[in-house]
Amino acid sequence: MLKSCVLLNVVTFTLLVGHVEAKDVFLLPYFLGNGETGVYFVSSHDGLKFEWLNDGEVVMPAPPWGEESLTRDPSIVWHEGEFHMVWTTSWNSRSIGYAHSRDLLHWSEPTKIDIWGDFTEVKNTWAPELHWDPEQQEFLILWSSTTLAELQDDDGSSDQHRYDHRTYASRTNDFQSFSKPELFFSPQDPEFSVIDPSIAHDDRGTEDAADDRWVMVIKHEMKPEQGGKNLRLTFSKRMQGPYDTTLSPPIVGAGTDIVDQMGEGPSLFKRDGVWFLYWDAPGSQFSYCLATSPDLMTWTNRSADMSLPTKHMRHGTVLVVPADVVTNALRSP
Repeated sequence: MLKSCVLLNVVTFTLLVGHVEAKDVFLLPYFLGNGETGVYFVSSHDGLKFEWLNDGEVVMPAPPWGEESLTRDPSIVWHEGEFHMVWTTSWNSRSIGYAHSRDLLHWSEPTKIDIWGDFTEVKNTWAPELHWDPEQQEFLILWSSTTLAELQDDDGSSDQHRYDHRTYASRTNDFQSFSKPELFFSPQDPEFSVIDPSIAHDDRGTEDAADDRWVMVIKHEMKPEQGGKNLRLTFSKRMQGPYDTTLSPPIVGAGTDIVDQMGEGPSLFKRDGVWFLYWDAPGSQFSYCLATSPDLMTWTNRSADMSLPTKHMRHGTVLVVPADVVTNALRSP
């Protein structure tokens, strides 16, 4: 079933990870241009200095799906020894792309998931974000769509591009069958267009797990003069919500002190007591951006400390996996 796509440069990867005592590897899949060529990877052992995998060449080529052949917004989860990846297939698609790999060397034949099924009153299916839910023991896929009903309700929540996005969800255990899309999140009082949701677990650092929570970072998609084009937070006691429908003030992006330009495509996680927030800021001086925080309230801009091998990398997903998982996979026959 697995198909060899592109062999990564194992020597290059071993050098960038360094010695065997390196505990973690930060992986960042991304796309270039419009996503027409495929998925690329960079990686790092400290979350700041990233180097190419495969000498900057494409790792998973774009599938030959006609008008749905893009590989935009790749999102990856590593679960039980396997990498699972989803992506956006086109600007006006009702589908999501999916592939999996055990070794980052060989990827399955890409599958086009017709996620909306018989429902046709939808304009787009953007930026699917893949999560593993340890509470429900299932994969959760979140994405942004504009339904015609939402667009035509005249509530003033549509953006300047005539989209009115909300967050939708589907669940799966095997990537063969998927639950019917459901509305997952919509901000209220006021309502407005949102895209690019991503969820992370917040262990509050106490012995009592009852005070743990889940945090979702999401992009306010309205114009800057309407308070948008920045990233905000919302919280829940359960991974699959419900989340507070009143978003936090902006933390990075337009209207903030941290990269005061449009911010999108966030990845958020907590590592060794520090929150890492990566995001894409098209048009800024940075190829990619990073802010860190001890508490999700006070943020430090680390974008200038990052080193990336290429500019104009677009919306990917940063994930941290044990170094031996990646190095052992790359060495496997």
